[in-house]
Amino acid sequence: MIKCVECSANACEGDINRTPQFCPRRHARDGLDRAQQIRTTDQQVLKVAEVAESVAKDGYRRWPRVMELMEFAKRMGFRRLGVAFCAGLKEETRALCRILESQGFEVVSVACTVEGGCNPVGQAMVLNQAGTELNIVVGLCMGHDILFSKFSEAPLTTLVVKDRVTGHNTVAPLVCGYWRKALMKSDVGS
Repeated sequence: MIKCVECSANACEGDINRTPQFCPRRHARDGLDRAQQIRTTDQQVLKVAEVAESVAKDGYRRWPRVMELMEFAKRMGFRRLGVAFCAGLKEETRALCRILESQGFEVVSVACTVEGGCNPVGQAMVLNQAGTELNIVVGLCMGHDILFSKFSEAPLTTLVVKDRVTGHNTVAPLVCGYWRKALMKSDVGS
């Protein structure tokens, strides 16, 4: 089983003989070779990678994610952005849309409750029909985000992952001793 998280060799680009037995370089060669072919020949992949690298270089530890998002969209030449949001985060989404519009973007936003109840497939279809070039997920529920991403025709990025317990700081339970200990118990969520 592949377990990069357990690796201490840090030999991803070095001698394969120095890698542990669970290294993907030993077990997923076909997939890695295909990825390399795509990374070096697919023009869209090349452009996204180049723009992502330039944004990371220019904004590293200086720009919040919203700024990175705007810079990425500008450098990609995207003008029409879609925002698929949870109705529970409407105020935050309104602020985001105003910020994006102030930077010259055309913004199409659609709430999860389009046509009643949570409807992530409907959100994707509305944004597809609107011809968005990049979609932004703001706080869609677990599972609904998966459905939205499955049906979104435009590439997408997640700006906010909803976590009502931690104030949307989803990494907190992974670094906080109390939560990490509680999550290791077998009866969590029961």
